[in-house]
Amino acid sequence: MKKFKFRYESVLKMRMNEEDRIKNELAKKIKERQNILDSLENLNKDELDYLNHIDMVLRSGKAGKVMHSFSDGKKYYKTLRDQYKKKLSEVEAEIDNIKQLLVEAMKSRKVMDKLKEKAFQTYIDEYNEMDAKLIEEVVNYKNNKSNGE
Repeated sequence: MKKFKFRYESVLKMRMNEEDRIKNELAKKIKERQNILDSLENLNKDELDYLNHIDMVLRSGKAGKVMHSFSDGKKYYKTLRDQYKKKLSEVEAEIDNIKQLLVEAMKSRKVMDKLKEKAFQTYIDEYNEMDAKLIEEVVNYKNNKSNGE
């Protein structure tokens, strides 16, 4: 009997490749989100250092000329934080969309896997049926030969 060959193997491979591509895209977005979170954490540390610097300058009593720059510095950190948060929310929305695409891609791949399993089981059943027929023919031939027919 011929070797098992799934008729839709190319479609299955295409769907597996699509699933892998989506997984890679998801990994890139997750990495991008992590980079934004790291940048946001670094920004918070920098802002804390800046606030400590402001506190030191105010305690020293030499803050008269630089009070305006303190306000600008605080605005800078607030604006930058808002930008990071906005970008983070956009990336998280993209991650959610990619997850939905991945779920759909996995479903379509699993459908093809099930079809392949069913086709393989049909192949095995046909093979076993042909094997049983062959054994039966051999047994009948030996019985007929020993009976003298």
